[in-house]
Amino acid sequence: MERSLTANVPGQGFCRISIAGATIAAVDRLAAEREDADTCSPGFIDMQINGAMGVDFSSASLTPESAASLAAPLWKTGVTSFCPTLVTSPLDVLERNLRVLEQARENNADFAAAAVCYHLEGPYLSPGESHGAHDPAWMRRPQWAEFERLQEAAGGHIGIVTIAPELTGAMEFIRRASDSGVVVAIGHTDGEPSHIHEAIQAGARLSTHLGNGCPQFIHRHRAPLWAQLVSDGLAASIICDGFHLPPELVQAVARLKGVDRTVLVSDSIHVAGLPAGDYHFGGTPIRLLPTGQVIVQGAPSSLAGSTLTMDRAISRYRALGGVSLGEAIAAATANPARLLARTGAVCGDLRPGSLANLALWRMDAGQLLVKQVYIRGEGKEHDATNRN
Repeated sequence: MERSLTANVPGQGFCRISIAGATIAAVDRLAAEREDADTCSPGFIDMQINGAMGVDFSSASLTPESAASLAAPLWKTGVTSFCPTLVTSPLDVLERNLRVLEQARENNADFAAAAVCYHLEGPYLSPGESHGAHDPAWMRRPQWAEFERLQEAAGGHIGIVTIAPELTGAMEFIRRASDSGVVVAIGHTDGEPSHIHEAIQAGARLSTHLGNGCPQFIHRHRAPLWAQLVSDGLAASIICDGFHLPPELVQAVARLKGVDRTVLVSDSIHVAGLPAGDYHFGGTPIRLLPTGQVIVQGAPSSLAGSTLTMDRAISRYRALGGVSLGEAIAAATANPARLLARTGAVCGDLRPGSLANLALWRMDAGQLLVKQVYIRGEGKEHDATNRN
């Protein structure tokens, strides 16, 4: 049965979007954009979410039910696709939790539709100054046989792996992972620029939360940050919550990576949506401040994930980066969709044949307010609350 909705479509005007089954059948322009109408875009894609609302994808007590429970709250922020992210943990916990996520996928159709793939952020990271909130005691050298074991537990759904390219065996691992279709990201690295360039040649395509997961003080010339900023072969994900990056660095990323290679992520952790207080994240004591900032206890300059949501990330990217609304929306939709390259699982643009994962929203005083999302053509609950 064909259904339709009318809304402003950025760059096209006021349109009728026709939906047949789970896909977009047609986008027909009716008139110029209307000020009184909502805007329709692809649903937002979060490539790095560690958890929220008390759910921690890396917790040894994660259950299929708790994992699946996050899909509905994320709809309210415009997110229709996300990548559950597992941080550095003991190997047996990673393997266990990947099986739990697979069980959630099997049990819950909404979770299966939304959890497009999994992001493994660790344990193949630097145990040096760039480890951040990750526990160096659980870090390991990359080993392909070990990764295959994790991929088997994940049902083949590990789609992103973040790695420090200076580790022994990293280049061979990057080549094999990239050849297998996994998006290889560079992050939590204490390497030299040469490691960055070699990793790109081996197949790395993304920088994980660029400007974070690095030492507080860096060499003015040999820091890996510069090589990642200027390398056209790398897209860059950034956390635009007002805490992780200053406006100048957000603007530098926006200008150097451009419209097509900047990706917004939340990097939210389980304390997102919880009261301020003391918690643990991956074995590290953390503190959620009343401002929403999350810090490592005893090291207030060290951040530990965020409480950011993707609707707020879009609004703040516009404010911090000085970018257009269209550029901000692309950083949460088309750009991550292009990296993931899973046409039947995500929506990157509004055109006939695209998956009908849609977000309906409007701007109010510079803040993006989500009205409704559509998952595979099915409308989900409204939420017009100002979350910003």
